[in-house]
Amino acid sequence: MTWWIALAATFGLLLLLLGSGLPVFAGFLVVNLIGVLIVMGPQAIGLFVNSVLDTASTEALVAVPLYMLLGELLFRTGGVEILYSALNRLIGRLPGRLYVVAIALSAMLGAISGSAMACVAMLGRFVYPTMIAQGCDRKLSIGMILAGATLDPIIPPSILAIILATLAGLSVGDFLVAGILPGLLLAGAFAAYAVVRTVLDPSLDARSAAALQEGVPVQPLSAALLQLLPFLLVIFLVLGLIMLGVAQPTEAAAVGIIGSLLLSVFYRTFSWRMVATACRGAAITTATVLVIIAFAKLFSQILSFSGATAGLIDLVSHLETNRWIVFGLIMLTIWVICMLIDELAVMLIAVPVFIPVITHLGFDPLWFWMMFLINLTLGGITPPIGYTNFIFKSVAPPDVRMGEIMRAAWPIVGIAALCIVIMCLFPGIVTWLPEQMHAR
Repeated sequence: MTWWIALAATFGLLLLLLGSGLPVFAGFLVVNLIGVLIVMGPQAIGLFVNSVLDTASTEALVAVPLYMLLGELLFRTGGVEILYSALNRLIGRLPGRLYVVAIALSAMLGAISGSAMACVAMLGRFVYPTMIAQGCDRKLSIGMILAGATLDPIIPPSILAIILATLAGLSVGDFLVAGILPGLLLAGAFAAYAVVRTVLDPSLDARSAAALQEGVPVQPLSAALLQLLPFLLVIFLVLGLIMLGVAQPTEAAAVGIIGSLLLSVFYRTFSWRMVATACRGAAITTATVLVIIAFAKLFSQILSFSGATAGLIDLVSHLETNRWIVFGLIMLTIWVICMLIDELAVMLIAVPVFIPVITHLGFDPLWFWMMFLINLTLGGITPPIGYTNFIFKSVAPPDVRMGEIMRAAWPIVGIAALCIVIMCLFPGIVTWLPEQMHAR
């Protein structure tokens, strides 16, 4: 069997299984089992055990359950309403104020959980009705919530970023920090778009006088800042300790968990039942993720044994074309595939294949994999089948139609694509902060 037949058959079967609705871990299990039997024979079944053992003993993945628990605890503090109120007051009478609040809230939720699906569900259920009640434009409101969801896997701490860094052999701390400036660039671009739209067409904005009073308690700016401080402190405990070189990502996550527990005490939402529920949710999610990673490692071994990896490298090395064209084709492929299946599944399929390719092409791994991560999240909101759009539909009021969500997503896709081009022209946006960490 030639390498390209093996590669096409493996990917075709995997995409077919995942597209049928089969869970990600089950799809990898079936493909791995068939691949091992065909490529290496029954005697190689023991590789399953080796993959699980290798995953369980990978030190960097210890951070995964800790960040899962951190996100679970912070979402159960009941502080989202407090965050919304404080940000609303701080931003004041800026044109497009509530749209900017939605972006800022998304960025903060991203720093807490790193989950696009959790963010869009939370904002769609709580923030969207509030924005509409205060006179915001429906389509622009939907667009800003979807835009915010693209930030969450990028702004650290992000579970997807930790897993991607581990699979790609990067420093988890460097990769988390590398997401800060790209996340701020995207957030600033989305907020600027909303402000410009409302300046050009004031009818899109919320009712300026009523919006400050309707449903939002009037409070001094100092009180709003005090409401934000506990959350900012927890975020500092996680990110600040990593950036200052005081703690590794695992240690910072552990400190963040203590901070989140103290935060729940401060907001009077602490209970042992809440802690038990958070631990249970984190344990289930972590077990699922680690099993998928174990099977993905075996998947990469099968690609190597079949000759697919070596064949792909040889093909790329003989392409008489600019490496940026190859980069563009890779990004386009990932963007399209991520419209169809989950980000984690795409990442686990693609990383083993692209590692040797980008090494051969000479791209900075830190920069390339950050572009890859941004592209993954972008695919999730791209019509007509971006899965994040369907999550918003499931939590939105019944009068929100799917076509309306799709139309709202396209401008956000365009802005994000423009930001990717900017980061290609100025790669220092991704690499500067990690370089400064090592320069100290």
